[in-house]
Amino acid sequence: MTHAIIVPLFNKAAYIVQTLNSLIRQSKLPDELIIVDDLSTDNSLSVVHDFLRDNISAFGNCRIQVIELTENKGPGNARNIGFAASNSELVSFLDADDEYHPKLLETAANAFIGYQLDFMVLNIAFMPGNEIYPNLEPLKKYIESVAADLYLLKDPLRAVSSPHFIMGVGSNVIVKSKWIASHQYQTEAQLNEGIDFWYRVLKGILDKVPGKIVLQTGGYLYVNEVPGSLSRKNYNHFKQIELPPVISRYQNSKDKHDRLLMGMIGERWYKHALQNLPSNTQKVRFLWHYRSFLPKYIGYLLLKR
Repeated sequence: MTHAIIVPLFNKAAYIVQTLNSLIRQSKLPDELIIVDDLSTDNSLSVVHDFLRDNISAFGNCRIQVIELTENKGPGNARNIGFAASNSELVSFLDADDEYHPKLLETAANAFIGYQLDFMVLNIAFMPGNEIYPNLEPLKKYIESVAADLYLLKDPLRAVSSPHFIMGVGSNVIVKSKWIASHQYQTEAQLNEGIDFWYRVLKGILDKVPGKIVLQTGGYLYVNEVPGSLSRKNYNHFKQIELPPVISRYQNSKDKHDRLLMGMIGERWYKHALQNLPSNTQKVRFLWHYRSFLPKYIGYLLLKR
């Protein structure tokens, strides 16, 4: 199966070479590589052009595009533009500071063909500590082994709302391109926007077909823990913490899975805020400002049992 890799790029000059190196080391090279520069202000773009010039033969027949945006609108917009420019059967979005295991694209192609898959979630090896997520033990009731390191999700919407699951963090989804066509990233969002996007894609698949949704373990994706990323960002004021799109989208939904996902994200969001706000005053103001969400969060705690 043909596979397009889309790389949203913004100020990752220190990482982009190792990201691109992980692609030319693949046992099955990508068929398309689309790099979308979101108006980087460092030398990321020149690093990319230098790397491509020096290693172009290593990409074989891969069709390469570098799209240079004239306005910075965030990674969601860059991913939307990259996908619109792609023309492959499979697609994955690779962050410009993440890396693929050399066997990933071959492993994914074989699994999609051999098991007629629609959607694959990858487990993650966080670097440099090499911590592996998710832990499979609390997910046992949601997964069924179909091959070595490959698990069918028996109740996908329920599984992805588990606090132990990881989907849309880093670059850990591969999907048939046809299932993305009617969806886009919410471009103004940068907190959990990947979870919001992939949940909508997943629901769209399951609304149309039974769908084969799998978790591929084996540590095929390396996510670098980059200083200054949103998950480790400190804030001066509680209003700097954006409302995740999952919460705003599903706060009034009656669907159990929507409510579970919203509650799970809400739990993480509250913890993120309370860990990264500078004072007890700011924490109290945050809780008071978003007090209307607390009953929904408490409802999630009851539903997930």
